[in-house]
Amino acid sequence: MAVRLSAVIKAPNGYLLVLRQDSPDGTHRHLLPGRRVDGTDQPFEDALRRVLREQANLATTIGALIGIDKTGVDDEYVFVAHTDEDNSVSGHFTDRLPPAPSGYSWNCIEPTPTAIHDANFTSKRIGNLLAGHLRHGQQPWALTDIRSRPSATRRHHKAP
Repeated sequence: MAVRLSAVIKAPNGYLLVLRQDSPDGTHRHLLPGRRVDGTDQPFEDALRRVLREQANLATTIGALIGIDKTGVDDEYVFVAHTDEDNSVSGHFTDRLPPAPSGYSWNCIEPTPTAIHDANFTSKRIGNLLAGHLRHGQQPWALTDIRSRPSATRRHHKAP
């Protein structure tokens, strides 16, 4: 089974690095950097590090797993990736990246709930995850690993 590994990457300007796809009808959608990999390609952190090196020529340190979008087809695992880029280099960050995959362009989105919703993320759940945390004042690259959170407890309500 294949999975999609995605990365939340903070660009030097403080924005979120994304891939933008423009449609002929004038609409667009955004994806986090990453790609589909064989689900047996473990650990996912190593696979995502390789993907980001190939796709964006970025040396990264893979951090927290902040979300899993269980689609039933290609589940998406979203990690925080910290770049080892030299932020003192002048010029726009996306100009220093290699060409984006076919049909896409590199883009940076302001980390606000409105900008995230306007970006039309695929999948919607990923956009909602990012916007929801931003609405509560949490930057996506500062979130804790969901694997280290305590398990959810189910609360049963007693009938009156």
